[in-house]
Amino acid sequence: MISRRRFMTTAAVVTATGALASWPLPEADAAGPALELTACIDGSTLDRATVLRWEAARIQVASQRLRNWLPGALLAEFDAFLDAAPSIATVDQDRERLADLKMGLGEDRIREILAVDLAVTGPASHLAAATGSWAVSRAEVTSTLGTAQGFVTWFNSRINADDKHAMLVACPDHYLIRTPGPGVQEVIEVTGGAVLGARFVIDYADTAGVPIAVDPAFPVRAAGWARDDCGTEIGAVRHQFQDNPRGGFRAKLAVAFPAVVPPEMISTHQWHLACEFSNWVTGYAASIRN
Repeated sequence: MISRRRFMTTAAVVTATGALASWPLPEADAAGPALELTACIDGSTLDRATVLRWEAARIQVASQRLRNWLPGALLAEFDAFLDAAPSIATVDQDRERLADLKMGLGEDRIREILAVDLAVTGPASHLAAATGSWAVSRAEVTSTLGTAQGFVTWFNSRINADDKHAMLVACPDHYLIRTPGPGVQEVIEVTGGAVLGARFVIDYADTAGVPIAVDPAFPVRAAGWARDDCGTEIGAVRHQFQDNPRGGFRAKLAVAFPAVVPPEMISTHQWHLACEFSNWVTGYAASIRN
């Protein structure tokens, strides 16, 4: 596992054609109140803007990584953004553009781009997991709209529909997420404080022995082991949800990593969790407001 020492590195924002529909925050209207999202990391409550600033910086890092794989027709447009600083003012558009770029490159090209990464992280993850001990990265997201079961039902529907756009757009560090079977996801992403992409498969029916405690106060759950090509358990997730009495719901998000990974990897992945689930909740909230 290689740590990302400068995970906020500034790079370029890429522009691609054919943007898909965005997930703007639903605004207050006669149908109900506006969506408000907060995240919690290490006991500190973070407003939406703080998480968006992290996302904006990661969009630039991921865009720069893909730059050399762009068609020539897009390079000039890409380079026009080379000196742009991360900005939450354009993060909604930039999030969509990056997801469109990844989808436009296609699964085969994404695998080619990340092939060297996976050749390193595959054996490293296998070796790191051999100890059988785990460290857990945790974050929370609270939404003023929706319900715990409603969100998980929406999320599962996106998985089972193989909605690649919904999966990719949630976090700049997602490179490929596909559904090879019901309740199963193949994932290639940059996790935690890593600088290299990793590949794993999560089966949400594979929950026996997941090393993250069940919280009875959070009755709606999504959990499963992450395994490598050999079927070795290299990580796990257990995300748990509860309704708030005043409306909306709260998500307790947790990912288990091999305990030998650097602490920075655990702490940085908290931001990854806050980013992806805030965006997925935004997508869910838009679906119930439309």
